[in-house]
Amino acid sequence: MALDASARAAVTVGRPTGELRSLWLDPATQSRIWAHFADVTPLDDRTFDWVARGPAGGEYRWRTEVADAVSDDVRWSAMEGADVPNTGLLMFRPAPGDRGTELHLDVRFDPPGGAVGEAISKLFHIAPAEIARKALYRFRALALTGEIPTTEPQPAARNGGTDR
Repeated sequence: MALDASARAAVTVGRPTGELRSLWLDPATQSRIWAHFADVTPLDDRTFDWVARGPAGGEYRWRTEVADAVSDDVRWSAMEGADVPNTGLLMFRPAPGDRGTELHLDVRFDPPGGAVGEAISKLFHIAPAEIARKALYRFRALALTGEIPTTEPQPAARNGGTDR
């Protein structure tokens, strides 16, 4: 039996829709906002290679393609042969009170069954909702400040990134 892991998340960003959509579609943005989950390599403006690391050193690979836009929304899906078939939809809506834009992210992962599906389900045990929330959090930080905050040690001329 295949696992169906889907998640939804939303965030409000104090920026106009057009600016946010352009930032999301920037190939360099994708590798930054999904870094907590997978290595994302842009192949062109619409196609990305993904590598997610799972339990016991497993790697799961797929390629996604952004669909032709028929609205402000952004849709993507994994191409044939993906280890983890998936789809995504990012919707942009005006925020109440002229406070920017609401972003609604829906992602769905459909890993295969069997031993591979079981290993992937461990990867996604906490993941679908957390993956979506964290991606939007990282995107919001990038849109508002130009960077994504981290708790990784920052050496800044210190010995191993720690103060002594």
